[in-house]
Amino acid sequence: MNTSDTITAPASGTGGAVTVIRVSGPRAVEIAGRVWRGRLSLADAEPRRMYLGKVGHDPALAVYMKAPASYTGDDVVEIQCHGGTAAADNVLRRLLACGCRMAEPGEFTFRAFVNGKLDLAQAEAVADIVSSGSEAAFDLAQKQLAGALSEKLNALCDRVDALRSECEARLDFPDEELDFSSDEELAENCRAVIRDADELLATRERGRLLRDGVEVVIAGRPNAGKSSLLNCLLGYDRAIVSPLPGTTRDTVEARAVLAGVPVILTDTAGLRESADPVEKLGVERSRRSIAASQVTFGLVDASAADGAAALDELRNSGAKNLIAVWNKIDLVPGFVPPAPPEVPHAAVSAVTGEGMKELVEVFRRVVGRDRGEGVLPDVAVNARMAALLEQGSAALESAEKRLLSSAYELAASDLAEASRRFGGTVGRTASPDLLDAVFHRFCIGK
Repeated sequence: MNTSDTITAPASGTGGAVTVIRVSGPRAVEIAGRVWRGRLSLADAEPRRMYLGKVGHDPALAVYMKAPASYTGDDVVEIQCHGGTAAADNVLRRLLACGCRMAEPGEFTFRAFVNGKLDLAQAEAVADIVSSGSEAAFDLAQKQLAGALSEKLNALCDRVDALRSECEARLDFPDEELDFSSDEELAENCRAVIRDADELLATRERGRLLRDGVEVVIAGRPNAGKSSLLNCLLGYDRAIVSPLPGTTRDTVEARAVLAGVPVILTDTAGLRESADPVEKLGVERSRRSIAASQVTFGLVDASAADGAAALDELRNSGAKNLIAVWNKIDLVPGFVPPAPPEVPHAAVSAVTGEGMKELVEVFRRVVGRDRGEGVLPDVAVNARMAALLEQGSAALESAEKRLLSSAYELAASDLAEASRRFGGTVGRTASPDLLDAVFHRFCIGK
């Protein structure tokens, strides 16, 4: 991607009431002014003010954002035309014919990065905002777009650069009486940076859960109400419900949001021994789903006499983060769950909805365990940043050892490597290949 062309693309989906076409680059005003015509030309228009005109015979609004006070940092014109493919294609064809180039995925945000409007962590937050599947993920991405994560990452970079400068100064001025820190102090400063990097690394899993969703499997014996619970959590009928045991023979997946966290719910075949070859395959898939899931809603029929045995089966199934869900309490007035104290549990009726709020609260606590009881983080690094932080910390550990033995030249090399790795998190030291990989994950028009 270059930054000298004038580019264009739809900045909104087509097919709705209005489509927004964005133009950015050095010739944005000139080209857009040849396509859109109003009483006042775009060259004379007041920036950030909407004007009514036409593109051909189609009425359209246009707004001009003068560089550098625009999203990309270049001159930007946005044309709002009627929704629908034909109207948008009419505008795009004219813009391309007048000298625009079609923008590549993420190219508008790439230009914002190049022009210093965003750093790399903030640019990735833009993509997270677009793809966020829950309010919690959206809030996290908004905080990171505002610079909450960038501030912490830049602080780490600055501290490493300061260590590197002092280490290199010892090499450049070995005989000068300068006020250098002791080797032990420099080594401790390395350890302090590593500790802070570890704190950021600890946010990786929580961020992944918010971005990608928690895999939750609904498991239990046949006719425990697994499909009913899935439908109740979703608020609509996704799975077939029948009083006949063994109705569900394959896994059924659906996405939802529980306690502000996106989840992938999987309804499974009932766990039991069966001679039916099709049902046996379904049970085997159920066991694989349980093994792969992050949380298991273990359904137990509260009206059954052997509920405790059913729960023991689930506990021995290899389920991770098991939540015992005692279902059908509408059939057992005054029911008290006999679950062991170490197993989180809730009592619900998937038919009436009773107890569902309590189940969601238990889920919130289980997902938030060891992470502030479900309190959402202010920042969360992604996999790319985590890998760079780990590599930078490894270089700092090597530098720490070499500083303690006064091997300043080798330590300076390690600190330079740490600086390069940490700097890559925010784009201070980013290769063209890395930038291409990051921005091509974006949608066209962003």
